[in-house]
Amino acid sequence: MHYIRLLRPAKIQSSAGGPVASLLFTITTDLGDSFLCPGDGSIDLVVAAEDSSADPADPAAVQLRGRQTCRYKWKTGMRVLDAKVRLWPGLKKETVNCRIAIYPAQQRPRETTTPLGALHVGDVLPWRIGADETLKTGVVMPATFEFVNGVCAPVSVRTLGLGTSRFNGDGATEKESNLQFEEDIGESIARHIWDAGVVTSAYLADTCSSPESIRKVLPIVNESFNVLELGSGVGILGITIAAIIAKIAAIRGQTPKNARVLLTDLEEAEERARSNIARAESALTCNPTDGTNVAIKYENLDWDEGREGRFGSLVAATPWDLVVLSDCTYNVDSLPALVGTLNALHAAKERHLDAVGGGPVKSSVLLATKPRHSSEEALFGLLEDQSWAYRVVKEIPLPKIGEEDEVVQIYLLEKGGHII
Repeated sequence: MHYIRLLRPAKIQSSAGGPVASLLFTITTDLGDSFLCPGDGSIDLVVAAEDSSADPADPAAVQLRGRQTCRYKWKTGMRVLDAKVRLWPGLKKETVNCRIAIYPAQQRPRETTTPLGALHVGDVLPWRIGADETLKTGVVMPATFEFVNGVCAPVSVRTLGLGTSRFNGDGATEKESNLQFEEDIGESIARHIWDAGVVTSAYLADTCSSPESIRKVLPIVNESFNVLELGSGVGILGITIAAIIAKIAAIRGQTPKNARVLLTDLEEAEERARSNIARAESALTCNPTDGTNVAIKYENLDWDEGREGRFGSLVAATPWDLVVLSDCTYNVDSLPALVGTLNALHAAKERHLDAVGGGPVKSSVLLATKPRHSSEEALFGLLEDQSWAYRVVKEIPLPKIGEEDEVVQIYLLEKGGHII
């Protein structure tokens, strides 16, 4: 995949015909190690501005002031693009309140309930793309940002469109939330979305329609299902799981009354993760499911401390039903600490359940990765040495515009109890 990224906060320029938004952006891979190179052709881009006081899911409200758009082409050899979109006449620079989205023209919103600049799960998963040959060559993650009183917010927003409907317990349909994730405008990869997180989140959301498939990757077996995410970054995987837990449980005829999702990472990821949790809680409040209570929290966790069993109060308080992580195996130097942390979590779970007289304890880990180099395979040797079993539950092709295709692999790791 490729990602549209601002190189600096956008600016408002004054002009006789009305204020103009100036945007300097690039299109790169998740690690920023190569630029989009569409070969002999080009990618048509749309830069669209709309009144930020309007609900993006309400077409009538959006049309009240009208949407301002302009088009550009991204060609092979380009590194940056300086785009300008003229805003509404009569506005002063300091009174500009609007959201601006940059997205490929072929990835336009599919439904009125999908916000401008969203990436729909159907644009990511090969079996959902259908006859759209353009998307089969690869996708670009749009970016959205906002001006408040003429000043650009210091974050870009990524929107993942999960779909438009779901079944509630009475067989009726409800609108599905579109999840939004902030990223810093800048170079810190700890506060950016990466490929495996996006693809796995899309896969889990899509798999909700398949009871047999979702049972293999998210085994909800009781009303207090608890999920711990390691290396959460901005939180896309954990927050997506929190958003779909109620739907998964409904498929299984259950109601998760005390479900918890806890995101963990290093301190540098905390601010953005907490902001995204707040965004998610707001979205979930708009679509409540009767009897469901899913709490989302964050706590710092350094794996060098985790491998020694030194956990914060939130991590230590719960025997986790499932541990999840994505895009965490690229740094091979951190793999021993990661496996050590998984071992310590398993030992803590054993102590929790021994205290209440439980039977054999099994730990389950859902690990998603996009293999980047062969050295990452050292992880599996470390897992075997510590009696972890592992298997691939899904391999998802990831087309990449102008480059060799890649793949996202989703593993289930298990230790103790009865290994399936």
